[in-house]
Amino acid sequence: MLEIGTQTHPLPHQDALYILLHRNQVLVESENQFLTPFTHFQPNSKMSAIYCGKWHGQDIFVCRFESIPKGFSEMGLRELLFLQDQHHYILLSRAHQLSTWDRDHQFCGRCGSPMKERHPAEHTKICQTCNLRHYPRISPCVIISIRKGDQILLARGPQAPKDRFSNIAGFVEAGETLEQAVAREIREEVGLEVTNIRYVSSQPWSFPHQLMAGFFADYESGDITPAPGEIEEANWYSIDDLPNIPNSATISGQLINLHVEHIQKTKSN
Repeated sequence: MLEIGTQTHPLPHQDALYILLHRNQVLVESENQFLTPFTHFQPNSKMSAIYCGKWHGQDIFVCRFESIPKGFSEMGLRELLFLQDQHHYILLSRAHQLSTWDRDHQFCGRCGSPMKERHPAEHTKICQTCNLRHYPRISPCVIISIRKGDQILLARGPQAPKDRFSNIAGFVEAGETLEQAVAREIREEVGLEVTNIRYVSSQPWSFPHQLMAGFFADYESGDITPAPGEIEEANWYSIDDLPNIPNSATISGQLINLHVEHIQKTKSN
């Protein structure tokens, strides 16, 4: 299990393990293996190593390369994440988000000065000119499984495969509660009103820096009206006849499976 903590961050060393990235791909030596010993690659002066925490007592760093080191191949982050258990998923997600923050905050967003100083015990970049602190960005999102009797609502966005259906999801707006975001997103994307909104679980989603908050909700009123450009199709599906859904590594798949179990239990009582 990953230990994050607030201890002073160590410098990269030979006894640590490393997660190597190239652009938005993960570098692997063998199938699905993304934790790399220091002796298996050649560090260079342009490589920036970010401390991620301890994994079973061993320091973990993430590094981003400008070219692929010899002996490694690229694997898509999304594909690799879906093959992990819960603990490896969290580790890989954290590493990718921290590396994205480091890459995207090379200059201060307030005064434009180069961001060269890091806090020794926090993931914070401190502008030496105006003293503004830049923390890793986390963008809250909501994702919702909606029930109507023995059916749940599933939808497909423009970028999804034509046979893959998922839950309604979207970003939380400034000044909005999570529950308000749930009701608004459902209204905007499929034209429905819901009630009995309740939180279920959350999951980091590294595309590039979301935190997905999962909810259940019950249908209240309205007819399905897919938002143009946002939803290609949406329908009610019986829990006994679901289409192709995301796998259980994703919060979407977890929510759907949990909701199906919940509906089955309420039917049997």
